[in-house]
Amino acid sequence: MYMDVIATNGIKKADSLRSDLGLNMFQPINIYDTCKTLDLDVRFYRINMEGMYVSSDEPKNSRIILSSLRPFSRKVFTCAHELGHHLYGHGSKIDAIQKESNKESTYNEEERVVDVFASALLMPIAGIQHEFKKRNWDLNTATPVEFFTIASVFGVGYQTLIFNCAMNKLITRNKSDELSRYSPSNFLNRILKGKKKTGHLKIIDSKYKETTVDTEVSGYLYVPKSVDFEGNHLNKVSETKNGVCYQAIKPGILRANDVNNGQTYFIRIQNFEYEGISEYRHLEN
Repeated sequence: MYMDVIATNGIKKADSLRSDLGLNMFQPINIYDTCKTLDLDVRFYRINMEGMYVSSDEPKNSRIILSSLRPFSRKVFTCAHELGHHLYGHGSKIDAIQKESNKESTYNEEERVVDVFASALLMPIAGIQHEFKKRNWDLNTATPVEFFTIASVFGVGYQTLIFNCAMNKLITRNKSDELSRYSPSNFLNRILKGKKKTGHLKIIDSKYKETTVDTEVSGYLYVPKSVDFEGNHLNKVSETKNGVCYQAIKPGILRANDVNNGQTYFIRIQNFEYEGISEYRHLEN
């Protein structure tokens, strides 16, 4: 019951922030844009930790520091976690490196509540269900690739989404175990037809309705064949019967357009292991 109270607290805080931002319960959220809206400085440094929240008596001087060395999707969750510390007024916090998936409940109430807050903010239950439903996918029978596609929509890690779905009883423990046997490298190797490559992968399908896609130099985007791009920021590396895979080769912002459904969005590419202020991360060299 004690942990249920903490979880409810975190979820309500995330819902309240969404309401303040004018977002509904379904929409994915970009955590860096959110921090900018809240006038909370976010910076990336080459440090050996997940990140930290630096509190100040003057709220405008508080900031979030993230490790540029951590995986792309992991930084997203860490930023939401540190934002939770800021909104709860927890004071300065340093978060050591953690595994992306299951944690034992050996950490304190403050850490627990901001983890719940981060999960609810980035992956609202109603939003997850909505994204599966509009693709006619059943959570209980969806394939690993389908789960990875939904993780790409919300900008979170594959294992993070699985863990969140299991914790909220959207899937069974057996389903979670089944999905966890796969990793993003499995999907990338399949798309690249057996070539052993590493890099952040996002699968953007024809049902994607957001206005931005964030990635980094060396990262991969797998999109429908009907998507056209402006600029020379991407290099085509593979084509399958279902789509085309591109690798980001330089930072910047470019427009993508799906000629089949008229969907337009901006791809924002930051340098690999980018160091600096969050809002400048997509500036070209």
